[in-house]
Amino acid sequence: MRVANPTHPEILSDLVYTRILEPCSKRSSYKAASEFLEKPSYKLHDVYRALDVLSAECDLIPSEVYKNSHFLGKRNDKVLYYDCSNYYFEIQQEDGSKKYGKSKEHSPNPIIQMGLFMDGGGIPLAFSLFPRNANEQTSLKPLEKKILGEFGCQKFIYCSDAGLGSESIREYNHMGERAYIVTQSIQTFPQDRSICRMKTG
Repeated sequence: MRVANPTHPEILSDLVYTRILEPCSKRSSYKAASEFLEKPSYKLHDVYRALDVLSAECDLIPSEVYKNSHFLGKRNDKVLYYDCSNYYFEIQQEDGSKKYGKSKEHSPNPIIQMGLFMDGGGIPLAFSLFPRNANEQTSLKPLEKKILGEFGCQKFIYCSDAGLGSESIREYNHMGERAYIVTQSIQTFPQDRSICRMKTG
């Protein structure tokens, strides 16, 4: 009999399978995994303990997944999309990075923001978490530097909405072999034609 271990790859595998088949909470994921042909040899508390391990490796795991995914098929990493969203927590007081702010669900609870890069096929590439009271534009460069360094992506078109297409971000994606496409409001287009510039090469 296998001994349950918070770092056991079985836990990560089951969490991935349930995320694809039936996205839900970790508790519900454990329950769903219990219906698999090969039932879990671990307990629910092992899943919760494993989360700290997975969190500590949240930079390494996505980069390794990206590198190994090329053995399964070609990734469309020449076009990268970036956007931010937020999530609220069922708590009443701010805690760490969980800060009060405007939630997309209009919840009064503390929330946290996530910045996410996706490839041209809509497959997640890398993400970062940051406090709600931080400007989402500041989240872009640190994460893109990881894409450039740890993932090895050097030539791509950065795509985002106007909120993540400031002049500083556009200049950053006008370097090297990178280019950008950023949406722009029709009302402001005549006043700022520089927004539609796209580097080619």
